[in-house]
Amino acid sequence: MLKQSTFKKTLFQRVKDYFNPHKIHTVPNFTKRAQAMGIIFFIILTLILIRYAWITILPTPLREKLVSTGTRQFETTVTFSQPRATITDRNGKVLAVSVPRPSLFILTKRMPQDKETLIKVAKQIDVPLKDLLNYRTEKRNFIWLKRQISPKELNAIGSIKKWQNFIGVVDEPKRIYPEGETAAQLIGFVGADGNGLEGLEQVYNSRLKIKKTRVDVLRDARGRLVIVTPNDASKPSQKIPNLKLSIDLSIQQFTEQALKDGAIHSKAKGGSAIVMDVTTGEVLAIASYPTYNLNNPPNNNPAARRFRPVMDAIELGSVCKPMWIAKGIDLKEITTKTLFDVRGGKLKIPGGSFRDDHPMDILLDTQGVLRYSSNIGMYRIAQKIGRERFYTALMQVGFGRSPGTGFAGEWKGRIHKPESWSEMRFANMTFGQGFAISPLQLIRGLSIIAGGGIDRGVNLLAVDPNAEDNAVGPPLQYISKDTSKLISKMMGNVTEVSNSGRIPGVLVGGKTGTAQIWSNKTKSYSERTAVFEGVIPANNPKLALVVILDEVKVRPAYGSKLAGPVFTEIGRKTVHYLNSQGVFSVEPYKNAYSEKKTALNSN
Repeated sequence: MLKQSTFKKTLFQRVKDYFNPHKIHTVPNFTKRAQAMGIIFFIILTLILIRYAWITILPTPLREKLVSTGTRQFETTVTFSQPRATITDRNGKVLAVSVPRPSLFILTKRMPQDKETLIKVAKQIDVPLKDLLNYRTEKRNFIWLKRQISPKELNAIGSIKKWQNFIGVVDEPKRIYPEGETAAQLIGFVGADGNGLEGLEQVYNSRLKIKKTRVDVLRDARGRLVIVTPNDASKPSQKIPNLKLSIDLSIQQFTEQALKDGAIHSKAKGGSAIVMDVTTGEVLAIASYPTYNLNNPPNNNPAARRFRPVMDAIELGSVCKPMWIAKGIDLKEITTKTLFDVRGGKLKIPGGSFRDDHPMDILLDTQGVLRYSSNIGMYRIAQKIGRERFYTALMQVGFGRSPGTGFAGEWKGRIHKPESWSEMRFANMTFGQGFAISPLQLIRGLSIIAGGGIDRGVNLLAVDPNAEDNAVGPPLQYISKDTSKLISKMMGNVTEVSNSGRIPGVLVGGKTGTAQIWSNKTKSYSERTAVFEGVIPANNPKLALVVILDEVKVRPAYGSKLAGPVFTEIGRKTVHYLNSQGVFSVEPYKNAYSEKKTALNSN
């Protein structure tokens, strides 16, 4: 008893001493305190882990209740496309923009099993009943029913509140093309997932799109399906700058209209028309016929979706002749006064013979060879240039090189080495046969010889005049500036005495062509393509313009009669439009044919 009392007294005394301020130790024992705190935290952590296991692992009634509540709130996750950057013309007019459109989706794991309900759903929202029945066995929980429908279609469906347990609506970005058919093949279109499928939408897909967003589909307190992450589809993207094209909407529209009228008149299978600024290489208009509406692209009409100016490979004939004349003059192998023997209108060479369409009984100078489009004269000029330099000229003028647009199916050109040419092949190539080029390659070549002899490339995006030139090395110089001015003037002389391609008050430099098309069926050149190319104005070139009407049925299929009027219509409207906009001023020119007409009327 004494021993136990002593122990209790001692314990009591210890506690009392512990709280006695006079007996507090001045030096605390940190080791003991750390040990005490460690024990306390260990006990707390153990309790937390036991509680966590109780809720999430052990099959308790509380865990089942919490899981059920979470399931009712969280349904699934889904990836949404973000609105793409806007595409505009060079003046900022909208050509492609993303706008919000409602889309219907279904949660398969919450679908009712009774067929009667699904029959009603299928009838109201206009989807096949078979699809709904199959969705019940899908492993995916989230499936789109209808995507990017119009508000009118959504109103026609009516209220779906009675099915909100498994059907929901959310806005998605839909690509809209305000101008419909305008520049359809150039702009292209996107799929439902927001990726570019054709045209510049595909070429610049990574530039136009924003990374997709993964969002959660939840259910609010009233049981309605909601998207947790805000959907930005209600606005065009501000995160990526607009893609500004080189084309001018106004020039594009009347180029397309003139091409369409010309194709219908000539009963052509198709056609191309291109307007290019020779000082920058910018394409101001590029039209392809037939065409289609971008807001409703056809699935089974490849002819309408074909981008003919870029993809067509055609033997374009006599329109290539100014390129070789310019090269011959620049190499100082010929001058404007050099005479060529074209008498008889027919020339026999090893491997065959060829003829002129306009036989002459006189010697022709270089201007005459261009004016009368003499095949014999062109062959004589090419002989002076020589095969190797002629092949180099083909490459330098862009006929054997890709224009670099990035379009799928772009024609790059295919020209065999000169050592493989027979003499007849060489002769054919001098007047535009034996090799195929696209309309875009043709206007690139025309732009080079009329634009100071410099290859500025093909620019489908607007060129910023204030931007630094990042080109590596100097641009390719095909001919000198003096030769460029001379060939433009020579082309102007041709148009002034012809019956096509002229624009009142403007000196036009032009060249016609009636290209022959090889047929594998008949093993002959049985079809015709009407071509007209020109520079405006010829005394100070600003624009290059090419018109091609493919497989025309009207005869005679002369480029001057069929493609020439289309060229005139496009050129006249383009000049008037650009002058009215203050882009440039064409020097007034009193056409020679106008003077002749005035003189005749006065007599």
